[in-house]
Amino acid sequence: MNLDLLHIFIMSSDTLDKIYDVFLSFNDDAKRSFTGNLYNALRHKKIKTYFLDKNDDSDEDYDQLSPSDLKAIQGSKISIVVLSQYYASSSRCTDELGIILECMRMKNQLVWPILYKADISNVRPEEDGADQVRTYFNMKPKFSSDSDERVQRRKQALWEVSNLNRRLYRGTDDECEYDFIQNIVESVVKSLPHYDIFISFTGEDTRHSFTGVLYHALHREGFKIFMDDEELEGGNQISKTLLESIEKSRLSIVVFSENYAYSSWCLDELDKIIECMKTNNQLVLPIFYKVEPLDVSNQTNSYGHAMIAHENRFGKESEKVQKWRSTLSEIGFLEGEHVKENEYEFEFIKKIVQKAIDIEQNM
Repeated sequence: MNLDLLHIFIMSSDTLDKIYDVFLSFNDDAKRSFTGNLYNALRHKKIKTYFLDKNDDSDEDYDQLSPSDLKAIQGSKISIVVLSQYYASSSRCTDELGIILECMRMKNQLVWPILYKADISNVRPEEDGADQVRTYFNMKPKFSSDSDERVQRRKQALWEVSNLNRRLYRGTDDECEYDFIQNIVESVVKSLPHYDIFISFTGEDTRHSFTGVLYHALHREGFKIFMDDEELEGGNQISKTLLESIEKSRLSIVVFSENYAYSSWCLDELDKIIECMKTNNQLVLPIFYKVEPLDVSNQTNSYGHAMIAHENRFGKESEKVQKWRSTLSEIGFLEGEHVKENEYEFEFIKKIVQKAIDIEQNM
């Protein structure tokens, strides 16, 4: 895969095939020992982890990144880079690393380097080892055509990752690999979302009907859900706790009902949800409950009346109101579900629950 396509993959708004919690970047010298043990420990905690397990009989070129590899990196919340002795000798690893660091800069992805039984000189191309990457590539015929620019880009990635805060495992007699791995797993758990689903809705329309039933249906399936139980009066500012709950959810379900846009609280929630979709790879499922999707995105009918009411309150040129309008307009680009007037709600809710299960299984 040509790395010049990197920005296309990262900036694409297309839905990712899968969203992972952790992407593991490693070379073969750490695969069947440390990285394999780390992978199993993460999976034991039900942490969705991308682990490229090459089949020795496969015809695929292991040294080339596939589109699914790129999507896995982009769709992960944390990338753990296992810097083993021969990590820098792999063109796949160093190309992979460049993409990981780009995601760190552009999508706020966490990057955790682990120096595993290696010296920093094995990773950082400097002083006597300054040309180690170039020398290795030139020794291999299939790397000989690599441009100076591409080799320099790999060197820059190695230099950059070597300067990040990193964990060190030397493998000495006084170190326990099991404890080291458990500490990493604990750190991952603390850094990942606290909720499976965040539900945004207006209480006066659906708290004791559709949204309440949906909440209990999702809860019965084992989902951890954040649904605000406070009856909020107009004018209250969205709390820091609620914003953090949105940030720490995997999926946000937004129930657009007739009076949703009248609530400044709901609109602030929606702003944060869309922000997390763009920066944290959060998934968003809009539900249009007895309202038309075009009324939401075009701000017509009750949504148009609501925005006029906000303009009268905050001013027509209010930055806040303009942002709300822009956010509502973006909803039209998302795939959602539409509850129609004569549809049985229990059947619709079953469909939403199944969709949440499918999303969870495909993450």
